[in-house]
Amino acid sequence: MRQEIENEAVEQLQKDVLFGFEDRDDLLESISEMFYDEDDFDENWLKKEIDIRLKKHQNESLKWGKPTDFDRLVKSFDELNKDKIVSLHKAGYTKSDGEGDCTEIIDKLKEIGINAKGYCYYHTQDLERAIGEEKMLFIGFDSYNRDNELAKEIGEKIIGVLTKYGFNTKWNGSIDTRIEILDIDWKKTVDNIDYNYGRVFQIMEKYHKPKNSDILNKNKKPFWKIW
Repeated sequence: MRQEIENEAVEQLQKDVLFGFEDRDDLLESISEMFYDEDDFDENWLKKEIDIRLKKHQNESLKWGKPTDFDRLVKSFDELNKDKIVSLHKAGYTKSDGEGDCTEIIDKLKEIGINAKGYCYYHTQDLERAIGEEKMLFIGFDSYNRDNELAKEIGEKIIGVLTKYGFNTKWNGSIDTRIEILDIDWKKTVDNIDYNYGRVFQIMEKYHKPKNSDILNKNKKPFWKIW
């Protein structure tokens, strides 16, 4: 295996381990797929690298103070979901991915009688800034119907909740500008919890599912359980 490929794989692995969302199998699959066209890519080498780096990261996490910034971000997003604002962690890789995932969930929630006000999210490129020198996390947001006034209300709500949980935020009040969480200290390890589709639906259904929807949807498999 060429040194160039090995360096690229390690660079990606280091990022993914720090993000803290993917377990051993997920890492092996996602990084191997990056090099599907490399005939001599060494998966056994990659497995060893994954095990070493995951174990090291897990050991380092034992020294972290609690709650971490990620713990507080989860509480923030959970509260926003309770307020019918779909809030997604690591929603795809780009802005388009994040908005698409949120819109899809809003449509599926509507099918079970839950009308979300809007959404917020951060994606993988945002996480790269969070673990880098910038130590800043962008939060994208909008209303469910692109209504400017409602979108501004949602932005203000997000700022309020993030501030409540101790985050230093920056936003100029424009719906065309994303919210920034400043000086974020990103610390997360793999915990096999679905912080994306599954968490949104669990919270939304717990607090907002109409009583008659149990009858209407008793034979319908929950959308989020297929992910």
